[in-house]
Amino acid sequence: MPVGRRGILIAGGGTAGHLVPGLAVAAALTERGWPPTDIYFVGSARGMDSDMVPPAGYRLTTLGGRGLNARRLNGSNAIAAVTLAWATLRGVALVGRRRPAAVLSLGGYAALPAAVGAVLWRVPLIIAEQNAVTSGTNRLLRRFAKAAAVPVEGTGLRREVVTGNPVRPEVVSAARNAADARAQLGWPRAATIIVAFGGSLGSGRINAAVWGALDELLRRDGVLMYHVVGKRDWEQRPSAPPVRDTDAVVRDWYHAVPFDEHLPLALAAADLVICRAGASTIAELSVLGTRAVLVPLPAATKNHQHHNASSLVNAGLAQIVPDVEFDASRLVAEIDMAAKLGGDTSSTNDVPSKPTFGRPDSARRVADLIIEHSSMVPGTILPSETDSCEESGH
Repeated sequence: MPVGRRGILIAGGGTAGHLVPGLAVAAALTERGWPPTDIYFVGSARGMDSDMVPPAGYRLTTLGGRGLNARRLNGSNAIAAVTLAWATLRGVALVGRRRPAAVLSLGGYAALPAAVGAVLWRVPLIIAEQNAVTSGTNRLLRRFAKAAAVPVEGTGLRREVVTGNPVRPEVVSAARNAADARAQLGWPRAATIIVAFGGSLGSGRINAAVWGALDELLRRDGVLMYHVVGKRDWEQRPSAPPVRDTDAVVRDWYHAVPFDEHLPLALAAADLVICRAGASTIAELSVLGTRAVLVPLPAATKNHQHHNASSLVNAGLAQIVPDVEFDASRLVAEIDMAAKLGGDTSSTNDVPSKPTFGRPDSARRVADLIIEHSSMVPGTILPSETDSCEESGH
């Protein structure tokens, strides 16, 4: 084994669902003493990586390629296979050049190139699985991994350690300060707050249901709808703002934005959240304890969003509605049901406390696994050694 290994390489990306846990682990490593310059991301040129990783203070290499459409032989899959193979060659070369102390795989096709490099160069590989159903990439790599950080037991990965799905520091902070969230946002303390979102691009199904239900919801006193539309559907939003029966514009009771990088604060302030059931969303809601109506994405591989949602449902914090059944009338019905189950906050000045069962320390737990296995590699330069070298001028 060569000496002088230093730093951590985090492999994977493309979507916020993969990147958010990776960035959370990177922040936990930084808190443990790793300089941001020693934490390196390798992700997707087709995804959100360039928008999310460099602004967080970490270096990034993006590779081409895209996922294969399983069990189909066609031209599109052939092109995808060629581009993924080229990306894997580049990923193997990159790991060989950098020789990190460990590689963390976040799953998804974007993780494969650098993860294969870890296997070939005998760099400790740690898997971080976000979903209750293991991704194809992590399933492929499971026999080579030193450990697998998983959200729940029974993922089928070898050497699994239940760490929870890493959540952003902003989520932990929002959970701790939930009682002040409405004041920070300037929202009425006594209102019934509903937050709807569908990911960075948005969900056409959820957006259509919200817009169809606005007239009914905004006839009700004290109901505030905060709607994160998504970049894809932003231009499709209703051109005229909703109005009350008095013809007074209700801008203060319907807020629509294309994207919200501080969404955890809004989720902490909400009485009810309407959203998909991505792994990061479920992890964040479990830490925040906010009640949710979950509309799993039907096209999700192996129906993993439905499986993700089970933990919230079992905790009594969520209701699952099939995508095909979710429309404006069902949205209103679910809001009414949630009000009966969770209590109506519109007649009190006290924001009720929320039951939480998530793991706010999940990112630190994954960071501990990385540190444990990287420290076993001969020649690894740990943060304290890095500091000593820098102070001595070497």
